[in-house]
Amino acid sequence: MNPAQQRRHARYPAKHDIRVCAFRGDLRETKSARMVDVSQSGMCFVSTRYLAPETKVKIEFADCLLMGEVKSCQMREYGAQVEYVTGVEITEALQGIETWNALTKPG
Repeated sequence: MNPAQQRRHARYPAKHDIRVCAFRGDLRETKSARMVDVSQSGMCFVSTRYLAPETKVKIEFADCLLMGEVKSCQMREYGAQVEYVTGVEITEALQGIETWNALTKPG
């Protein structure tokens, strides 16, 4: 079975600049990224850094503040640039719940 068939929720395209803060022990690192799609339970974004699965993250965009956990992170070459496609399960919406809900519903 391919991964798309294993998904619990439909994915929808999304184009938002986001800030991702990764928590690794006592270390916190914040970087910019680009959201590419969302579902009711998570999102996928592209960035210039690798985040190991199970890394806890805080994601900010618009009026949203979301907490999540990295589920996958795969490198891809995009021209001369290396990017990482990261899948995150959203575990909690702390702010902007209406915005997040609207994003994860069709049309």
